[in-house]
Formats: sequence, structure tokens, C-alpha cells
Amino acid sequence: MKKQLYIIALLAGTFTLASCMEGDWDVPEGIPYGNNELEAGTTVTIAELQNTYASTISSDNYKQITEDLWLRCVINGNDYGDNLYKQISVQDETGGIIIGINGSDQGAFMPVGQKLLISLKGLYIGGYGNQAQLGGLYNGGLGRMELSDWKKHVRLIMDGSSDALAFGTMKVDTIDFDASKTMAQQAGRVVRLSGVTISRDGTPIIAPDDGSVSLVSNCVNRTLSGGNAGSKCVLRTSTYAAFKGVAIPTTPVELYGIATIYRGTWQILARTQSDLTWTK
Repeated sequence: MKKQLYIIALLAGTFTLASCMEGDWDVPEGIPYGNNELEAGTTVTIAELQNTYASTISSDNYKQITEDLWLRCVINGNDYGDNLYKQISVQDETGGIIIGINGSDQGAFMPVGQKLLISLKGLYIGGYGNQAQLGGLYNGGLGRMELSDWKKHVRLIMDGSSDALAFGTMKVDTIDFDASKTMAQQAGRVVRLSGVTISRDGTPIIAPDDGSVSLVSNCVNRTLSGGNAGSKCVLRTSTYAAFKGVAIPTTPVELYGIATIYRGTWQILARTQSDLTWTK
């Protein structure tokens, strides 16, 4: 966290960051991140992209995107709270998707609310536990793309440019789970869970690493029940998350997070402690 704050302070001397959840981010020309030379061709929505590769995603397979396609989206989750590891989450008006990047501290350069233009040609798309992801090849399967590759494929959109106009009035919104929509339609997006109870087995903090609860890939899955959580829904938190020590209330709460899928189970990823609204 100290490293991230240092990077943000350093960048503040070059340009000003605006509010991430309300209003837009102004990204000046010459920002030392990404590929400022990218100009969009044929754009697709996240929903169209996932529909095209639906069978690949649902079978946990992967394919390289060979068409000259472009995606316009907004970052809705990053690694700033240390709960998304070498990943960012993006969404547009139609859906969301996870992007794997082999680089740390990306939240310092790509804050929540930052608009992106992504060149999809050459990237890989597939599924992990049926969750749609973009990335690169790793050990013969879908994994994180190298940071150098990502920077060639992404451009940070500056408000006021012609490219920004295609976003219209889109912003990062929070949504409730909608029973009329499929998991795929809501996965990768920010969701709000209201009136839910978090399981308190073992040590009653979000992500203890003292052996009192089982860990899965250094993460704790806390079952969520009641409210609008539905069935098979967990709050998934890394034992490295900055908010891992937050105490779990005994009463129902409201929380936010990125909704991801793992084989029919919702895994909600809180981004920072502010997503756990009872701590405010």
C-alpha cells in the first residue's frame, strides 16, 4: 500500500486525478502509460464479445482473437486494495470482464473510473470456472498477459477527445443482482448486496490466516445469505487484502464488489474497505 501511495503522489506532480466514482477522469496527452497511437476500428461491446466466444468461455478453454476488434470500457476494479491480484475488471453498458495483467500496482495508473480503448487483436479470451477473462498464454493455457503486451494494446482515453464521445454518459454504476439476467450478463460488473449475512466461522474477521478457516489459493470464502445474495454466493477475500482484518458484524449488512463466477457460485470481490459499507 505504501508503494501505491508513493506512486500516486509521484504522478500527482505531473497530472491531477479526479473523483473516481463520480465524474470523469482527465488523462492528459503524453501520459506515460499505454499506447497513445491507438485509433479504434470496429468496436464491439463486452456482451457481443462474450456471445461470440460463449462456448470457449463456458468450456474453460481459450482462443486468440484474430479479428481487428476494439473495446471501449471503464475500469470498475483494480489492485489498489490488494484483493484483485494482477487483474483489473472492466465494464461497459452491456457487461463486464476480467483482464489478467502480469504487473503489480496497476491501480496507480488505471484508477476506477478510467476509460480505456483496448485493441483486442492478438489477445486471448477464455474462461476460468466459466468466468470470462482476457489475457495471454501461460503454461499452455489462459493466463495473464505480460505488462509490456498490455501497454501495446491499451490507450487511456482523455475526456474531450473524439474517442471519448462513444462512451456517451456511461459511468461506473452499482447494480443489484437481477434475477431476470443470467450469471454471464452480470459477471464482471459491480453489484450491491443488501441485507446479507456473512458467515462468521473460525476467527470472525474477513480473511484470517491463522488456520481457523480453510484457505483456497490464499483466499477465504465467506458464505453470504439472505437479502439479495441468492444461492451459492460467497465473499472472496485474499489474506493479503488491505482490509483482511475487518471484523464481521453479527447483523445483516450492505456491501459492494465485483461479481465473478466460479462454476455456478457467485464470488464477490470487494475492491477496497469502502466496499464494506459498515466500516465507514
